[in-house]
Amino acid sequence: MKHLLLVILTASCLYTSAQTKKPVYRKTAITKTSTVDSALIYYNMGWDFYKLDSMGPARYFWEKAAYSYFGKTSSRQAALYRLGLMQQNAEGVDTNLNMALDYYKKAATSVNGKLGNADAIKNIAAYYESGIVYEKSDAKALEWYLKAKQAGNMFVDEDILRVREKLKKN
Repeated sequence: MKHLLLVILTASCLYTSAQTKKPVYRKTAITKTSTVDSALIYYNMGWDFYKLDSMGPARYFWEKAAYSYFGKTSSRQAALYRLGLMQQNAEGVDTNLNMALDYYKKAATSVNGKLGNADAIKNIAAYYESGIVYEKSDAKALEWYLKAKQAGNMFVDEDILRVREKLKKN
């Protein structure tokens, strides 16, 4: 697979060079540097297979993205979130809510002061609210929904209001 990617990348560079008459620097196409976000590349390849309803290859590439050494944290967290969804929704695998939660926890982990994947954080909150895997706790659900809001999830406002209303009634 690495060779195929290298061939595609090289062909693309040569085509671009021929069109623009700019020199192609082989060093940038072959060397692995920390600026290359291979996790994002693998994530996008997984997404392409997912859209084709080919779950095996999608899972393979998302696993490569999730555990990629050369990749941005956000790309790895997005891949972990997608793996959690696959596990939760039985897409290409059996349903395993505990494993899905493990993926969500990994994706929700903050790194270097930046919060984790906002969608994974929201899913953890939903697990608390509905009593899936965890014992049902509206207080914990609210805490996680607020974290999701802080992480940038724009779709948790209704959830926050709903859980606050539940807490007021109790």
